[in-house]
Amino acid sequence: MKNIHYDVEGDILSITFAEVEDQPHTGVELTDNIVLYFNPETEEPIELLLLSYRRLLQASAQGLLLLDGLTDLPESLRAKALRVVSCEPVANFLRLVEGRRETKPTGRLREILAPAALRAL
Repeated sequence: MKNIHYDVEGDILSITFAEVEDQPHTGVELTDNIVLYFNPETEEPIELLLLSYRRLLQASAQGLLLLDGLTDLPESLRAKALRVVSCEPVANFLRLVEGRRETKPTGRLREILAPAALRAL
């Protein structure tokens, strides 16, 4: 992991895993407030953006977050995004929760993103 940055004014937590320079990348909205950027060829994560971070953290504490942004993606891109999210280092920040096959993917923010962790940044 290269960098974790929290923008207090914008309430945005960005976790950078790799530089984008000279590599293909795509962005996928997992939810309205969670965006994952990754290399579609290597399936290596580049960045995870958590918009309205504190609200996301509260929502995650109260229940699962529906990853409804994956629903409209082409199946191949959806499968790649799910593989990226389910492996480290992204899995250190966003944990997929297994459900029945016919249900939509859900997740929960890891405890590492608690407000106490922000103070340490």
